[in-house]
Amino acid sequence: MSFVRSLKCIDCGKEYPPDDLISACTDCGQKGLGFGLLDAAYDYGKIGEQVNRNTLENRKPSVWKYKEFLPVSDESKIVSLDEGGTPLVKCQALADEIGIKNLRVKNETVNPTFSFKDRAFSVIISRASERGASAVAAVSDGNAGASASAYSARAGIACYIFTPEFAVQSKIIQMSMCGARVFSVKGSLIATGMLVIDACAKYGWSNITTAKLLNPYQTEGHKTLAYEICEQMNWQVPDWVIAPVSSGDSLGAIWKGFKEFHILGLIKSLPRMVGTQGEGAAPVVMAFEGNKQFHEIEEFEPATIADALCIGRVLGPWPLNAIKESNGHAVAVSDNEILEAQKSLAAKEGVFVEPSSATTIAGLKKLLGKRVITSNESVVCVTTGSGLKVLEAASKVYAKPVLIEPDMGELEKVLSR
Repeated sequence: MSFVRSLKCIDCGKEYPPDDLISACTDCGQKGLGFGLLDAAYDYGKIGEQVNRNTLENRKPSVWKYKEFLPVSDESKIVSLDEGGTPLVKCQALADEIGIKNLRVKNETVNPTFSFKDRAFSVIISRASERGASAVAAVSDGNAGASASAYSARAGIACYIFTPEFAVQSKIIQMSMCGARVFSVKGSLIATGMLVIDACAKYGWSNITTAKLLNPYQTEGHKTLAYEICEQMNWQVPDWVIAPVSSGDSLGAIWKGFKEFHILGLIKSLPRMVGTQGEGAAPVVMAFEGNKQFHEIEEFEPATIADALCIGRVLGPWPLNAIKESNGHAVAVSDNEILEAQKSLAAKEGVFVEPSSATTIAGLKKLLGKRVITSNESVVCVTTGSGLKVLEAASKVYAKPVLIEPDMGELEKVLSR
């Protein structure tokens, strides 16, 4: 059974039935803000009657060990590829290099399609399956499309993915290999998303785009990342959690996860949240630093090596709320800082992430330099996707192999240089 009580507007508090097909608050849409984001509200009293630390510790690591916190009623409809249960890696060598005592990396690259999007799509496709969907569609510039394709294939549901023209080819190949029909669209991520809305309306497809405006439940899988951090740290929480931000839905979801465990008394404190973006695509950072509302940031053409974060507009107050409620921060980093962080994490700790994920390490360095974060505080950086997905970026900084003859004398000469 599902413990979802309602869909609640995060702006005005209006509640809608949990199975209502509405995706945004119409009351807030009349206030000049464009829309009000809806979020799943749960009956935490009933969840608390069934879940405690011991309950969770005795379950197999998985997104679905937290089933009471997820919006699926029929467990027979769960679509899973064994996502979740990812490592929380203690990074002492990297910590020593950048000047912090306690650094961990939540390594989401080991999920089934090599990104954290698997948490979201296991839940999203399970809901679609539960509701009898025969076809789904989404806009994605990479990781979400790959994950949507894989979980749709697992469920036997037709999948249509619309990518902006700038999407990385290797990620498109992954989508196609998992059976999705892929369309490359000339235009921005926002324009591509509008086309998906129209296509879903015309053909009756379910829109599974991971934008909270279009799908209030899409953030629910992401919040399980916070639950795992709590368990892996023996029911403690770090001082700071740093996560990459595109629309910011996952940052808000992680914050929600910590708050839910806090409501139930499973943890005694809450972390401060940091959102990281590339300097050429940092609308959330612009809003945070300018103390502005999300709708005050005018849309612009984004440009960053962090392809998965290439967005030029803030899609609602969800990420800003998480940052402000947690007394957190937002920071933008340059392409060079991203590439240096990507190389450092791989060289020091053996964790090879894509540029979007490396923004968290680059952001940590920057915040340490500004003394926003101090060296004695504990930090978890969330790395969301594998570096193997975007090898073109790593090719800019990796050390090229030295071509030699199969001769020890020549090897010794090279090594002595």
